[in-house]
Parts: sequence; C-alpha cells; structure tokens
Amino acid sequence: MWVLKAAIVSGLLLPPTLANRLYFPPVYHNGSVEVENFSVPGNLDGFKMKTPANTTSFDFWYFDAFSRNTSAAINIVFFNTGDFAANPHPLTVQISGTFDNGTQFFGEALASEGAFITNDESGITGNWLGSGTSFYGTNLEKPNVEYVVKLNSPSIGVRGTFKLKSRAPPHYPCNPNVDGLNTLLLPHLHWSNAVPDAQANIDLTINGTEFKVTDGVGYHDKNWGDASVITSPKYWDWGHASLGPYSLVWYDLLDYNNTEHVYAYISKNGNLMHNNCAEKAVEVRQWGANATYPPTSGIATNEGLTARFDLGGGQAFVANLTKEVIIHDQIVYARALGSVTGGIEGQEQYQGRGAYEEYLYGLLYGKS
Repeated sequence: MWVLKAAIVSGLLLPPTLANRLYFPPVYHNGSVEVENFSVPGNLDGFKMKTPANTTSFDFWYFDAFSRNTSAAINIVFFNTGDFAANPHPLTVQISGTFDNGTQFFGEALASEGAFITNDESGITGNWLGSGTSFYGTNLEKPNVEYVVKLNSPSIGVRGTFKLKSRAPPHYPCNPNVDGLNTLLLPHLHWSNAVPDAQANIDLTINGTEFKVTDGVGYHDKNWGDASVITSPKYWDWGHASLGPYSLVWYDLLDYNNTEHVYAYISKNGNLMHNNCAEKAVEVRQWGANATYPPTSGIATNEGLTARFDLGGGQAFVANLTKEVIIHDQIVYARALGSVTGGIEGQEQYQGRGAYEEYLYGLLYGKS
C-alpha cells in the first residue's frame, strides 16, 4: 500500500494549472527565488521556478543511459543553476560518460541565447538556445511515455539523438504521481523521477567517434531547490538498476546532523510495487576492502554496493552491484556502472545492470 506522506513544511504551492511556457534569459536572477515545494497536477517533470537561477538555487533535468553488455554509458543534464560560479549565467548543458572501451568523455555547452521550457497537456519541451541541445517528453499521465534528447552542438562536438521508452511509472520521493504532496529529500533539496527505467536507444557522434546503444537501460529525473545542491546534503548514494522484471531506484542521504534519509522504489513488470521513505525502507552500503559508513573515500576505492529494500512483512529485496567501470570521477562526486544480482530473499534471483553515484562533498569539506 502506498503511504502518502505530507511534509510539515511551508512554501510555494502553485495553482493547479500549467504555466504553459517560460523563457529564461541567460543571466543570474538578482533577488530571491521561490521554488515548487509540493507536487502540482501535471508538473512532475516541469519547471519548478519561474526565473533563471540566482547564485543559490537550481532546477535541472538529468538523463542517463548505458549498454547492457559494454562500458558505453552517457549522462546528459540540462541545468538552470547557480552552482557553477565560473559560468557567466545559469543555463548550461553537460554531457559525460564512457565509450564502449571505457574511455571517458565530457563536454559543456552554454545556452548563450537563454532557454524556452514548455509544459502542457502534450508533455514537456526544453530548448537551451545557443547550445544546440533540446529535449521533449510526452505526458506522464498517459501510457507509453517517451523522451527524446536532440544534440547538435559543434562547440562540444556532439551530434545525434538519445531516446527513452519508459517501462516504469513516475514517482516522487515517498509517493506515486499524486498532487499536493511533499517533494523533499532533505531541506532545500527536491526530487521527482519521471522515468525510473526505460529502454534506451542512442545514436550519437562524439568528437568524431560513434556512440551507439540499442536496447540499453535508460533513466530520467530532476532535482531542484532554493539553496546550493553542493552543500545541501552531507553525503548521498543514489542509483538505479534493471534486472529481470524489476526496476529499482534508491536514494540514501546523510544530512549535517548525521541523520540518514532513505527513499526506495521498485516496480515489477511496469507496475509500482514499492515506493517508500520510511526508516530502513532501503539501506545502501558500499562494499570492498576500504568500505566504511559513512565513507572516507569515493567510488574508485570500493568494489560495489548492496541495496537492501525492506518490503514489510519480513520480506526484503536485496540487490548486489559489482562495479565494472567508472563513468565520471571528480573525487567528491563520482558515477559508476556495474552488474547487478538480486531479487526477493528466498525467491528467484535475477541478473542485470545498474548505474550509481556517490557524493562526498560534505564529508570531505563540511558545509562551507
């Protein structure tokens, strides 16, 4: 049974109508920024603030995909954020990942002409003008959800398409796609997950090298908030996996009071099975010779992780992920790809693949 958890927080609750289209100029907003604090009808994946970011706010759309059998993996993020102080404005797109031989790539394209975002009954469209990048997603409240990212960015040498066909229903941290509920992971850090699992088809050229994935694993979510995403959490483990009939997503965060916050999601054959944020709803721990909790080192020094989902009634779903390739590593923030074995304890076990990330900034540097 879904537990509908309302937060005792105050903030902006937008009216239950969609503000169809916004244009963001390529400048930092001079003043305070209000963000959406509760789920709004039809806006799970829409814009969560109505201005460009100021220097302490953010709203971004994250996409990833990876091969089921090679090291090919890619992350694409459309940012409206004040967290990149070196950039002249908050609108940028970052692309990173690994080719099938494990070689890493990275590129960033600024939206020098601003950004248009449209969210209406047909779905969402984002166009980061001047970057050569855009995305489109169909209505999340209708079946057969699809997303397409189009890339034609000479400045970073990327051209082609990234396509997702969803195979799991969207959700918020503690609940399914229901109106009027809390969207917080931690104070000032919000999350929604439009596509927890998808069939991914990618056809790109990156700096002259072909990057293709057919029938891969894909994913799409977004984060937003009215304080820096860099300093809001002390630590997090996040990831997603596809194995057999199951789609998994986990978030395990530590705040600056050293309190653990967990968010668990499982669907089976495209139907929601577990969406919970109760204590021990999921416990995620890195493993390997150097693994500790809280960790003292990053993904590079550990061998993988175990995610244990408490299903209630004495049942648990356990997923064990073994790291195979590091996709991106900035010491305080790293992503990796690996093989997964898991299932409900005492029942059939399945094989699959997953991607995960670890964020260590607060553990290493404190809340600066």
